[in-house]
Amino acid sequence: MSSARNANFTTQYSDFLKESYEKESNQRLAWFAKRRNQAKTKPRQLEVFRKKITEGSQPSEALLSRLPEIDVEPRHHRRKADFNDPHVENLPEVDVQPWMRPASPETWKSLFEGFTKEETGRYQYLRRRNKIIPEEKFAYPILTSWDYGWRLGDSMTKENIKKPKYGRTHLVQDTFYTRNGIDM
Repeated sequence: MSSARNANFTTQYSDFLKESYEKESNQRLAWFAKRRNQAKTKPRQLEVFRKKITEGSQPSEALLSRLPEIDVEPRHHRRKADFNDPHVENLPEVDVQPWMRPASPETWKSLFEGFTKEETGRYQYLRRRNKIIPEEKFAYPILTSWDYGWRLGDSMTKENIKKPKYGRTHLVQDTFYTRNGIDM
């Protein structure tokens, strides 16, 4: 007997799919916003076909007369949208800012000094960036899994962390559970 549900489809997998769809959608919108004002070029396929036919073996005049003209519009009759028109609605505003904050000037300079094979250049740049905690590299958490530890230092200081007598800490209990008078 087969079940209708997929056993591997968990909320974590669902969130992963949602994030990847949103990321792809944001990338497409950013690509569109970047190229919005570039000139649109007409396809040259008919011109290439006509050139191949006329330069190759000479076809009959009847075949050449049946070929469409080069400046003929495409066969579909869709209304072409002018995305630069201020009256176009339903276009979301796209924030094309990078997710990661830029590196410091000295870290950025290390990117161009030497070779990765010699453990300089890109190798040193990535090592330096890896030592920086995510809260300092990113303005906000990119993934939902980052929410659990994001800005943990604001709620827990080193003074609050004491070495427990029997090797256990109350990190989760102190930061996650609410105080409602019920002892755990």
